[in-house]
Amino acid sequence: MRKGTDIINKTIVAYDTGEKFSRVKDLIFDQNDNQLLGLLIEESGFLRGAKVLLLKDVKAIGLDAVIAPSKKSVISASQSTLIQQILKRNNVLKGTQIMTTDGRNLGRMIDLYFDDQTGVVEGYEVSGGLFADAYTGRSFMPAPQTIKIGEDVAFVPPEVSQLMEEQVGGIKGAMLTANEKIQEAAQATSDTVQSATQEAGYKLQEVKRQAELSVANAIVEPAEQKAFVVGKVAADDVLTVAGVMVVGRGQIIRLLDANQAEEAGVLDQLYRSTGGSIRQDASDRLQVAAQQTSDRLQVAAQQTGDRLQSAASQAGEQIQQGQRGAIASITNTVVNPETQKTFAIGKVAQWSVATQNGTLIIVANQVVTAGIAETAAQLNVLDELYRATGGRIAHELTRKADSVVAGYVVEQSQGRRVQSVVRAPDGFIVAAEGQIVTESVIARAKTHRVERGLLEAVGLSPGTATRDGASTALAVTSDRLGSTAQNISEQLYYGAEQVKGGARDLWTQLKETTDTLQEQWEERRVKGALGRPVMRVI
Repeated sequence: MRKGTDIINKTIVAYDTGEKFSRVKDLIFDQNDNQLLGLLIEESGFLRGAKVLLLKDVKAIGLDAVIAPSKKSVISASQSTLIQQILKRNNVLKGTQIMTTDGRNLGRMIDLYFDDQTGVVEGYEVSGGLFADAYTGRSFMPAPQTIKIGEDVAFVPPEVSQLMEEQVGGIKGAMLTANEKIQEAAQATSDTVQSATQEAGYKLQEVKRQAELSVANAIVEPAEQKAFVVGKVAADDVLTVAGVMVVGRGQIIRLLDANQAEEAGVLDQLYRSTGGSIRQDASDRLQVAAQQTSDRLQVAAQQTGDRLQSAASQAGEQIQQGQRGAIASITNTVVNPETQKTFAIGKVAQWSVATQNGTLIIVANQVVTAGIAETAAQLNVLDELYRATGGRIAHELTRKADSVVAGYVVEQSQGRRVQSVVRAPDGFIVAAEGQIVTESVIARAKTHRVERGLLEAVGLSPGTATRDGASTALAVTSDRLGSTAQNISEQLYYGAEQVKGGARDLWTQLKETTDTLQEQWEERRVKGALGRPVMRVI
């Protein structure tokens, strides 16, 4: 519904030309049918008649303007007999006293609320009277089926006063399953995050496996691994990342088993399970190369080192990419990317944001523009920009949980008086100040997704509305979701660091072995020179 005073003085824009051509002067109201007929554009004056824009011809009523199809939509009041009669009666609603036919004073009429599609008046804002709010002195009177407006007093049926009374209660039955609904809603939210976390975990495990496989294949060729395992007995079960068994403990390995392990990406595990040692193989190969010649040792060591360093570097990049993808996936599951962009625009970045390849998106203390946000989205670092400008997954989870819960317990507002206007984002009035919440008001709140706003307007919060066990369940769930969101990034980070650390340790050990072997070889050469003549000056 819309409020009368919200419409008055709004600019009128022609849809066909985009021209601002007039303003709303007043509302034309038919008291007999309790309906708004149109908007007064120009009042009558000397040698001119009044101009009217009929409500049925209004294309839209927005926050800042009324949209008419064209300037030609405005008609002369003389073209409508009913409108002419209403303008001649000149009934002034503002200030008219409202009284029931049995003599109860309900206050003075100061505004009206109407349906902007049908024009039907849904209620009046009144000042003073029996049910006036203690702070504002105002209340909401539902529009009765019959109303008689006179010069000083408007009469309404006695039952209107009953509709203005605040009657909290009578809806306990509707709350019997509230706790179950809240737990279902909270569980659904938790499952969504858990699913995203699980998927991210699978991705990270897959990256870790690829890193281990790359290092193993860099030292021992897959063909050599297969030749080694055939005919041997597996000491342990060999499973894929998904947990599918490839070879069981105690099984004698056939060439078919080795090929299946290679296809599943676990040939290196089968190699170790049958007694193969990647580290020992690397050490043995370096020692053999060292025993041949010093030059060949250095070349072999360098080649092996390069291959290991390349494999470790590639593994590190894969892990970082997997980690970035996992964190971005979780962030996008909880916070819609468009919401992330809207949040970030206009804020100051707390740290610099760059892509994986080092392309700088924004530097610390720079203000985020729409272009920067769009670039971040295109280069898959929007989630990092969101966090750099203060965005927090835990806060968004709590807000969503509150909104979901509010949708289930909004019925608690029924029968309570609205303390402040509840509006939808487009300015549509869901509940007026002083109005008693009815089923139709609750339905409007659900349609426009402002259940939480309605609860707050009657002095409730999702927590207080659920009470007792329901509020406890919500608090526990909210804490659990917040803790989950906070720990996800840490788990992914430390998991990745362990894999990279393992690769670095292997490289360090191999390098130390190479250095030791080279020292031993040099020592042997020095000892071999004892007793021999010197052929050139040193």
